[in-house]
Amino acid sequence: MANATESNFEILEGYYKKYPDVPKETILKQHMLSLGHWFSDAALNACAGALVKSYRLFSYDLVPMSYFKRNEHRRVPEHFILMNGPDNMRPVAIQTSLAPDSPYLVDIVDGRMVLTVDGNVVCDVRVPKTPDYYSKNLPDGTPYHEIVAFASFITIFRNCQYWGAKEECKFCDINENARQMKLSRDFTLSAPVKSVEDVVAVCKYVAEDAKKIGAGQGFVLSGGSITKTLHGKNEADFYVPYIEAIKNLDSKPRITFEVNARPKEEVIRYKAAGADNIHFNMEAWDRELFAWINPGKAERVGWDNWVRWMEDAVEVFGPGQVQPSFVSGIEMARPHGFKTVEEAVKSATSCFEYLMSRAIMPRPQQWRREPSTALCKEAEQPPVPLDYYIQMTRNWYETYCKYRDKLPKFGTRKGGLLAERNLLGPVHGAYGDFAMLKENLFPTDVEEQINRRSVPWENIDGGSHVQ
Repeated sequence: MANATESNFEILEGYYKKYPDVPKETILKQHMLSLGHWFSDAALNACAGALVKSYRLFSYDLVPMSYFKRNEHRRVPEHFILMNGPDNMRPVAIQTSLAPDSPYLVDIVDGRMVLTVDGNVVCDVRVPKTPDYYSKNLPDGTPYHEIVAFASFITIFRNCQYWGAKEECKFCDINENARQMKLSRDFTLSAPVKSVEDVVAVCKYVAEDAKKIGAGQGFVLSGGSITKTLHGKNEADFYVPYIEAIKNLDSKPRITFEVNARPKEEVIRYKAAGADNIHFNMEAWDRELFAWINPGKAERVGWDNWVRWMEDAVEVFGPGQVQPSFVSGIEMARPHGFKTVEEAVKSATSCFEYLMSRAIMPRPQQWRREPSTALCKEAEQPPVPLDYYIQMTRNWYETYCKYRDKLPKFGTRKGGLLAERNLLGPVHGAYGDFAMLKENLFPTDVEEQINRRSVPWENIDGGSHVQ
């Protein structure tokens, strides 16, 4: 719908008008995830004391770490919150995805931290404070936050055994990201595998911090796939002791486990160990695209097994507790993806219908087009049309409403150490925000909770630095 004379601000306003039934907050968020965003010098300085970006799994950046000249990778926040402003935006949290050529700039204007596009202020920005545990280190010097990121995420195995062109998922930069972190010399990364003892020690400390403020606590256990063995153990034997040890903490935290789709007998082991829900991250739904984008998963597991084992897992974990992620947008990746928005949306919607009707919760998380991935090396990958993301998310919500009695409910979680991680939608996609915004599921004091745990955002020295 854009033409050569329209500014990015006008394009955004045009999408608001084109989709009046879609929350403008989700449209803005999806555009920012697609194009990335940047921080002015003044905004970087104002982020002092922020929950710094962890690079815990993927980079989520549209440029390599070697591009950064201001030490951005050790200064930008893990995520930030958009709210208020001229359009009275309701709060949404967004994962930081750095792109210096993006029209979206986090800046300081009139003493306030704001988001601008083409120099126009769009809304205010809140950046979460660093939790207390980020100042702690293990005896060997490893920071606690490299064990548990943003108070919940644990990358147990920092690499992936789907390796090389014949197996590596084409959207994924987990191995390249670990390499660039090591080259930067700004991360400890003493070993690719975190020990059970270290993980438990940090989880215990984080859980105690949460208890002090009456917050809920859960952990997401993730890591690269183990196709053969790691430390002499197969995938289940390797990961089960971590689940058991964390579940045995006095706080009995909720555990989400991300792993390859596996047969029912292995899934039963994960549940018995203490996992509360499980993510068999499928990434792509269309059969042919699944085989192209996930060659290792297609060869070692296969589309039919992946889908069948997700269905079997519902019998073990219960309705709504099997929650595979999909890298939304890769349906349109070049050269083999869908050529039209209509085709891509139709495929995604068929995925939602099939899975939700079977009490499986698909999570469309937005593709970021990291430059070191096979997809971006294989072909030029322009931004996915915003129409795709808007229509796909709207269809996700309509399907969710149809089957919501079988699926998790939004707006019911207790605030955690980082309120916006619990009280708002996920940072990587807009599906949760869509439900929260359409149904007004925020607690009445959501803004106060966010403000209380954010770095200063107003009365900041320095004027506008729009560039």
